[in-house]
Amino acid sequence: MIKLLSTKQASFVFIVCITVTKGIAQVNPIRPTTDSTKVKVEFSGFIRNDIFFDSRQVISSRPASQGELLLYPAPVVKDANGNDINANPSLTILAITSRAAANITGPKAFGAKTSGVLEGEFYGNLNGNENVFHLRHAYAKLDWGKSQLLFGQYWHPLLNPECFPQTEGFSVGIPFVAFARNPQVRFTRQLNPQWSLTLAALSEIEVFSSAGSATGLALGAAAVSSNYINNAILPNVHAQLMYKSKSFLWGIALDYKSLQPALKDSLDEKYYSVHTKVNSLSFETYAKLVTKKLVAKTGFVAGQNLYDMIMLGGYFAYGTHGNITYQPDRVNAAWLDIAGTGKKIVPAIFVGYTQNMGATKSGAVASYARGISIGGNSLDNLWRIAPRCDFISGKFKFGTEVEMTAAAYGIAGSNGKVTGLTTTAMNTRILFVTVYAF
Repeated sequence: MIKLLSTKQASFVFIVCITVTKGIAQVNPIRPTTDSTKVKVEFSGFIRNDIFFDSRQVISSRPASQGELLLYPAPVVKDANGNDINANPSLTILAITSRAAANITGPKAFGAKTSGVLEGEFYGNLNGNENVFHLRHAYAKLDWGKSQLLFGQYWHPLLNPECFPQTEGFSVGIPFVAFARNPQVRFTRQLNPQWSLTLAALSEIEVFSSAGSATGLALGAAAVSSNYINNAILPNVHAQLMYKSKSFLWGIALDYKSLQPALKDSLDEKYYSVHTKVNSLSFETYAKLVTKKLVAKTGFVAGQNLYDMIMLGGYFAYGTHGNITYQPDRVNAAWLDIAGTGKKIVPAIFVGYTQNMGATKSGAVASYARGISIGGNSLDNLWRIAPRCDFISGKFKFGTEVEMTAAAYGIAGSNGKVTGLTTTAMNTRILFVTVYAF
């Protein structure tokens, strides 16, 4: 039989365990500072449920079919009787965008204030694993007052959290608005009380990645991966200048990216290593005006190879095996979002338009672009109008939105641009959302 400890013996064992545990905690390499008592963690998030009706089948980023991240309506596809197969409506109910976050502040380091954010949601990181908790943001920041240095996963600088649409739909204006979360190193310098400069070096991850050869062989089937930017060595580099006052915000940005779509090529039944890159440059400007009765936001992007930003386009391959080159597809996109400033009832409207401009060179033989197939049915342009209204009480919100998106499809030439007749597919999404914040 097991002999029980006496009260004195049990007390001694308890004190020894506490002492040992405290000693282990003091030498834990995860806590390099003895000032750890000043670390403060605040939890926040929300529980969200979406109910939406689509008048036809749609193309979504996540989930792939009839998903919350709606991109554009599926094209008109006729059956043997001339009926549009994709004209079938659908109804979806999802709660996978519910979210939780930890906001952390701590003692100074290197003379700077320290803070961090760890945030996730149940959206999953790939199609097919929805309901799985996955990482959204994970970054630490050093703040010296006029200078800030951020390390980790956060919004791509082409998406400014201070100036993007607050749509009911989870897409927040995709594909008219550049949208991505990226591992990065970002430096921001406050030049004076109104002007700031941001410089960043970024990689790619998850669906916010570029397309390239699935097999590593030139002209291979398209796949999405962060390997293509990693193999190019140079990270995505970004520079942005922003002006901010109490009622007005304006920014301008340049973004440069280089990819290596393949590692090898084949010629005469032999393989040869290749290092051919596709380089792209994007320009963005945005503005926000705040008045007593409304908040107006707008943005414009003239971009190349914006696949990783969940926008139209990408790039095209040219030549034959042994001599493959690439050219980026160009896209112009503009949007406007106007919202009221009420505390309980907030009406608003979003309008967006994007145009596929094609590449500067003809003769492409393969496409690594969203919505564009060389010589096949491709997108020429998209537009969206989405009026909405929030009904707010305390931490609870009811929201409704009618999102009308039209996609003009036609046959793309060898530079990816549609020049002939187009057929328009129209989807109307009626959305009802509930959000309980905590």
